[in-house]
Amino acid sequence: MTAGPNPPFQPVSSDRSTLSLKSRLGVPALVGAVALVVLGFGIFDKPFVDEYAYISQSYFADLLIKGRTHDRAWLDFPAYDLVPLPKYGIGLALAAAGRPRPGPDAARRWYLDTSSQFGTPLDLTVARVPSIAMGALGCMALAALGALAFGWRVGVVAAGLFMANPLYRLHAHRAMSEAYCEAFLLVAMAVALGCWRRAVCGEGGPRGQAWTFLGWLGAGIAAGLSVLAKFNGLLALMTMAAWVALAWLLPKRPWSAKVRLAVGAPLAPLAAWFCFVALNPYMTARPDEPLTIEAKRIAELNAWERFRFLIDHRREMSRSQQLGFAHNALTTFPERAKVVAVQGFGRFGPLGPSSSESTRRYDFGQDWGAVVWLPLCLLGLARAGVLGYRQQRAGEPPAAWACAVWALVSLVVVTLYLPMAWDRYQLPIQAPFALLSASALVAGGEFLVRLFRASSL
Repeated sequence: MTAGPNPPFQPVSSDRSTLSLKSRLGVPALVGAVALVVLGFGIFDKPFVDEYAYISQSYFADLLIKGRTHDRAWLDFPAYDLVPLPKYGIGLALAAAGRPRPGPDAARRWYLDTSSQFGTPLDLTVARVPSIAMGALGCMALAALGALAFGWRVGVVAAGLFMANPLYRLHAHRAMSEAYCEAFLLVAMAVALGCWRRAVCGEGGPRGQAWTFLGWLGAGIAAGLSVLAKFNGLLALMTMAAWVALAWLLPKRPWSAKVRLAVGAPLAPLAAWFCFVALNPYMTARPDEPLTIEAKRIAELNAWERFRFLIDHRREMSRSQQLGFAHNALTTFPERAKVVAVQGFGRFGPLGPSSSESTRRYDFGQDWGAVVWLPLCLLGLARAGVLGYRQQRAGEPPAAWACAVWALVSLVVVTLYLPMAWDRYQLPIQAPFALLSASALVAGGEFLVRLFRASSL
């Protein structure tokens, strides 16, 4: 039997099919190496106040490694105020370098005085190394996402735009949670998109379907690790749910494929939940008495009730930030939408300044980049719509539509939630729109090349 004119996984307009397996592995490796250099330049920057909150709590890594999962510390305020993955990374880095880790007294001292610093400048440098590695991993995952949807050229350009983004560069070398969260979110998105494409095709046989189910589990574990760093990681699971809905809306797709997708995709949130619970002893710790009143109350909760307590705690923290920093507070939807449009695509886009000033909410000197970047993002969104239509017409999985859905889900969730006009809250929209913009830039470049060649004939 001969292959049809449009075999599965051969994109309508991309260079993916021309790359050998060696090249496909080499491109992400090259992207990662460049990202390590670019992001690593900030490793000696002056300390940021919140970095020491994570460094002071790095002792949680020792508790986990030593199997002390029912220690009283897991029900103390630091354990549920900051989810633990960045603290694990910092603790392991300090241990590998032979550096001492601060103890619970240091964590409590930081909450009493947030200007407190612990250790030496070398300790801060060591604590930042895992964030830089996570930043590079995020760029590699974004390149893979671009390759799956648009081709490797777009993936590489998207990764370049992302690592050039001053907001991402800033958080990719800070000893905090953002780099960990973004890296594993992007890994989850890349793996899930691969599973989604295969499922939408409805091909692969039993063995292929088994690999797809394993892929959903892997995507879920990555999403769980992202949530274990910051609750922004829930965006990965929201996007996967939106992709399932998109697949069910696609015409001329076999119902058997849609059913397998509906069965396989729920493996991701299940895997994410078990990953989060397994690696966060706060969720299950039941220490011996004596306990404080607060710790005793938490000890009586089951895992789901403790998770809801975490969500409620984050909401309460956001409300307290709005009261404590009223000049940055966003309390209405129009305010949030305006800040996302101006700041999210301006000072926090790739054309933004290397450092921003949050006391000036709207400042053309910081936000002028939105004049260029926002139209380019909209152009990329439009191109994703057109290319997805072509992919769908050709019988291919419309992965370009999936990327557009990811960008829109991120934009809507960030705009609805945004409590403060602070930089880190707008990080989740940067990767998807870098990908869409890269698609528009590559398409424009290819058009100019064709035009030049035609004119030179």
